[in-house]
Amino acid sequence: MRLAPPAVFLLSSPSRSFAFRTAVAPRRGAAPLGMSSTPAPGGVIVVGSINQDLTVYAPSLPRAGETVLGTDFATSDGGKGANQAVAAARCLPPPPPPGPPRVHMVGRVGDDAMGSGLVGRLRGDGVGISAEGSTAGDGRHTGVASIAVDAEGRNTIVVSPGANLSLTPDDVDEALSGLLPRERGDGEEAAGGRDVVLVQLEIRPETALRALERGSASGALTVLNPAPAPEGWSLTGDWLRSVDVLTPNETELASICGVGPDEARGREEELARSLLDGGVRRAVAVTLGDRGALLVGRDGPATAVPAPPGEDGRPVVDTV
Repeated sequence: MRLAPPAVFLLSSPSRSFAFRTAVAPRRGAAPLGMSSTPAPGGVIVVGSINQDLTVYAPSLPRAGETVLGTDFATSDGGKGANQAVAAARCLPPPPPPGPPRVHMVGRVGDDAMGSGLVGRLRGDGVGISAEGSTAGDGRHTGVASIAVDAEGRNTIVVSPGANLSLTPDDVDEALSGLLPRERGDGEEAAGGRDVVLVQLEIRPETALRALERGSASGALTVLNPAPAPEGWSLTGDWLRSVDVLTPNETELASICGVGPDEARGREEELARSLLDGGVRRAVAVTLGDRGALLVGRDGPATAVPAPPGEDGRPVVDTV
C-alpha cells in the first residue's frame, strides 16, 4: 500500500448538503441561466437525487413522543446526486464562454417553490440542468430530508424522496441520448476526452442501472456510489458488468461483501479486491470517515488517502 497526499474524493458524497457541506469553495463566474444544456466533451454527467434539507439543531434528540425545543434552523440544498454535481462543477475549470457546462445533472424535482429554487441554484453553480426537463409531471413533491442534530453532532434523518422516484429508465434513455457524445455521433469523445457518468441509489434501482448501462455502452467511465442500498439489493450480474469504479463507505463495503462491520475493519483492501475479482472493472474507492479513503485498482498497490484537515485542523470526515 502507498500513501497519497490528502485529497477530496468526488466519487462519493454525503446525502446532504452542497450549500454548506462541500469541501470545495464556490466557483467564481458560474454559467448564468439559459446556458447550453449539452455538456462539454469529456464532462461529468450525474444521474441522481436532488433534495431540500431542513435541519433543526437542538440540545438533544427527541425520544418517541417527546417534543424538544430547538436552538437553530437551516435550509440547505442536498441529495447525493446534486452534491456530486456541484462539487464536480466547483473543481473543474469553467469552459470558455459561451461554451457548454462541463457538468450536467439528470434528476427530478417537484413542481413547487423548493424545486425551482434548487434548479436555479444548481445552474448558478455551473451545473447544466433543464428546468422544464427536471420537473416531475406526476404531482410528487420535491425530495425533502428532515434532519435533527444534537449538541454532540449526532443526527437523525428522515428522507421523503418525492420526485426523485419519478425519474424512470425511459427518462434516462432520453436524457443520455443527448448528453453522451458517442451517442450523438459527433466525434467529440475522441477529441475532448472521456465522459464520466456518476450514479447513486437515492433514485429507483432500475433507473440507476439503466444510467450505468447506457454510460458503459457509450464508452464513458461509470462510477457507482452504492448508497443508500435498497432493501434486498445486491451488487451482482448486470450491476458488476456496468461499473468501472465503485465507491462504498466502510459499512456499505461490509454489507456488499456479506460480512459484519467489525469483521470488515482492517480488511478493506482484501474486500475491495474481492469486488474487483467479482466484476467491478477498474477500481474500488472505499471512504473511511476520519481515516480518509483507500483506492484499490486492478493493477498496482492500493493507495491510502488521509482525510484532509478542515478549517479547525480536524480531519474532514464527510466525503463529496
